[in-house]
Amino acid sequence: MNTIPGGAAPESTGPGGAATAGGGAVDALNVVQAFVSHRRPLPVLDDVSLSVTPGRFVSLVGPSGCGKSTLLRLIAGLDRPIRGEIFADGYRVDGPDPSRGVVFQDPTLLPWLTVEQNIGLGPQVRGVADRPDERERVDEMIEMVDLGGFRRAYPSELSGGMAQRASLARALVNRPRILLLDEPLGKLDALTRSTLQHDIARLWEARGFTGIMVTHDVEEALLLSDRVVVFSPRPARVIADLPVALERPRARDDPGFRALRRTILGLLGQ
Repeated sequence: MNTIPGGAAPESTGPGGAATAGGGAVDALNVVQAFVSHRRPLPVLDDVSLSVTPGRFVSLVGPSGCGKSTLLRLIAGLDRPIRGEIFADGYRVDGPDPSRGVVFQDPTLLPWLTVEQNIGLGPQVRGVADRPDERERVDEMIEMVDLGGFRRAYPSELSGGMAQRASLARALVNRPRILLLDEPLGKLDALTRSTLQHDIARLWEARGFTGIMVTHDVEEALLLSDRVVVFSPRPARVIADLPVALERPRARDDPGFRALRRTILGLLGQ
């Protein structure tokens, strides 16, 4: 069966609750995953279920190595679970698809291509790069991530933050309904990280995609997310799913922010 058992995907809602036509629902149902290590199975995910409403931003936090990135790869279609199912907009995820963009911790830009060429890689692969609307979209994304003065630059000429902006633009140029972020800011300095947190929030509000982000930074999760899902140590189980009902933009010194931070850190044993 290719669709969610029992019915259709949830109603699409974007930032602030506004309806979105593009969808972006994600449903992980009783997902189990394990890898083989020294000829023995290494359990990673243990009966994990998670549903994300279209247009929302959800962060996954938990101990290092517990399986958060594994779940993200399953949603992206880069791997398959040994049990359970993943659905995007009501259809089973059987492999990668442009409707699900991925941004990794490392920018993974192709070093022989310019910023413009890297960002335009998706349309190029799909054979539509010469269409005027696609060229305009590439230009739009370059400007949205403030790289207008670097479109002819190569990755080796970019700072870490600029390279990650290019990666974000490369993922968004395909108009994904779902953007998966695997610790995209984990290797950046504090100032650059703060700047890019605001950039991600701005792009999410402007584009209306569903965001699912893996992060070890609890404050980052609270700054960006509508929900924070907390995982146990490996094999990962969901131990808490906390709504973040705070007005945007958020302040770290807000009492509600501090209370949620304490709750999450307590769940993580910190």
